[in-house]
Amino acid sequence: MPRVSQWDWNYERSQINAINEMDEEMAAERRLQRKRLRETREEFSSGLKQVDSRLSSVSGRIDTVLEWTELRFQLIEFDEYAARKEIRRPFRALAGGLPAEVPDVHDVPGYWMPPAAIALLRLVARSGAASGSFTDLSASLELARERDPVRSELFGLTVALCFDQPAFIDAAVLRLLGESTELGLAEPGEVAAGWRTLWEHAALGEFGPSAASLLKERLAALFDPAALDEEELRAWDEAILSFDTPESAPLPEAEAFARLREHLSAAEAPRPAGVTVEPDDRWRRYLQELIEEPSPAELPLVEAMEELHLPEDQLQRSKPTWSESEGTVAALLREDLFDPDGPPALRSLAFELAAPLLRSRVEALGASAPPEPITYTVKRVGAKVVVGRDGHDAADLEAAERRIEQNMGLKAPSVVSAAVTAAGFAVAALALALLGLWPLALPALIGVVVPLWRYGKAKSEHTARLTQLDHQLADLRAELIRAKDRAREAEAERDDRIAVVAKARDELLAALPE
Repeated sequence: MPRVSQWDWNYERSQINAINEMDEEMAAERRLQRKRLRETREEFSSGLKQVDSRLSSVSGRIDTVLEWTELRFQLIEFDEYAARKEIRRPFRALAGGLPAEVPDVHDVPGYWMPPAAIALLRLVARSGAASGSFTDLSASLELARERDPVRSELFGLTVALCFDQPAFIDAAVLRLLGESTELGLAEPGEVAAGWRTLWEHAALGEFGPSAASLLKERLAALFDPAALDEEELRAWDEAILSFDTPESAPLPEAEAFARLREHLSAAEAPRPAGVTVEPDDRWRRYLQELIEEPSPAELPLVEAMEELHLPEDQLQRSKPTWSESEGTVAALLREDLFDPDGPPALRSLAFELAAPLLRSRVEALGASAPPEPITYTVKRVGAKVVVGRDGHDAADLEAAERRIEQNMGLKAPSVVSAAVTAAGFAVAALALALLGLWPLALPALIGVVVPLWRYGKAKSEHTARLTQLDHQLADLRAELIRAKDRAREAEAERDDRIAVVAKARDELLAALPE
């Protein structure tokens, strides 16, 4: 019985263990299934987020397209847009060498484009039409000038240049050069790109002597050297001192003065008497921009459309290049004057206008304070002596010598102390000898010799330190002499450089008008 009982217990225990193992396996399987379910949910959630993101992006793009479309429809409703669309077509045809018909465009109150464009199209296209709007050329152009003098005149000039209408060039140029509206609608005090292009062509003599003379008068009235700020004056000084000079030049200032004198002598070359203007790409671009530019009423819509960054609106019609700033009058004159590769005619005009300022800046550059003396510092233990071309301060030398002596430890050994000590040992030795204590008397006699030997050794070391001190003082004085010579040589070289620079500056001043 005990054996059966024992077997039953063992069997029951094995069954329990098997059940426990099965429970653990089932628990592990459940954990694995829960993990896979969680991962599946996360993947599904991530996929939903990506879908939502893509839907949001698509929705945003759709909203953008809808917004742009709405702005586009609003823009189409403007009479200015319709007029500009009709005007654009014949100009494109003419630019491509094709025949063009003058469209029947009605006037838009306050808008300069229809009267200017239709009147000039009748002239350029030579369609022969005598009816319709703006048949009177002079009246139409005058109406356009009343609405926008700068754009209408610039438009007339670009049309005349691009389509070979020389009769309109001179009048448009003279009006634009005499126009006082912020130098071609740039920022106050700034020169617009279109006005700068006109400036360049007029200075080159391409619009005749009257235009060149009027340009000079206009720039002279606008250019006030006394009103230039410190930053602009520093820019002129830098342009003078670094003019066309390589960094490796031994005397950059003198070379800059010499090169500038040669450069300015070429500015006196005569201007051409008159040259036929060839319309470069700038004039063609200005004409296109003027045709495409929205009216003030349309401008907010066009700017809003450009902010959407759609491919259909990459021309940036709200920001034409002809009205962008090229810089101030002073900066442009400086650019023309110091440009080594610039046209001589532009350089000559800038030289005539800026010569007084240039002369005053050159004089100011040479009126600096006298140069500081060149000095060298000779250092020794805890002391230093400043040396110039005239030598050094005697008090500094005395202080340095005292410092060296203190550092050497030159206290002499005392002969009196050595003699007294030796005499004491001698008396002791004599007394011990008289008492018959010879074993003690002998060490006392040796004690007589020790102080004398130590004194002799200290005396010898003292003499060696004195010799070393003499060498150090002599080395200090020699170094002071060498430093003095170096200072003289350095100042002589500097004075030579200053003399060369001063001579080049004086030659440059002699070449400048009073």
